[in-house]
Amino acid sequence: MQSRRQGLYIISVAAQILDMHPQTLRKYERAGLIEPPRLGTLRLYSDEDIAQLRLIKYLVDELGLNLAGVELALRHTTRLMALRRRLSVEKNPEKLRALTNAVIDRLLGELGVTVQESEGAGRR
Repeated sequence: MQSRRQGLYIISVAAQILDMHPQTLRKYERAGLIEPPRLGTLRLYSDEDIAQLRLIKYLVDELGLNLAGVELALRHTTRLMALRRRLSVEKNPEKLRALTNAVIDRLLGELGVTVQESEGAGRR
């Protein structure tokens, strides 16, 4: 999860920006939902981290998801965004269909839904 993003905000500033308690940010880090870069013992939150934490806050506060639900939603969001990027550059219609179906099947599988069940649900 570590990338070349540069940390800009220490935890107290990030917490203030997000209107969250610093302990909440630590809890999300322990849960693996966020991984701010560190400078020694200091957590340094980037703009990307702030955006991710805003999404987490929305999922928890507005949608009422628990941390397992947030983790699932973030994982699916990441996969769907990657699919969108791949689809935007792919020109072959058959490959587009195959890529889309593969990602949809994988996401449904993680939710415990088989392809037959999802097709049956669409007919109801």
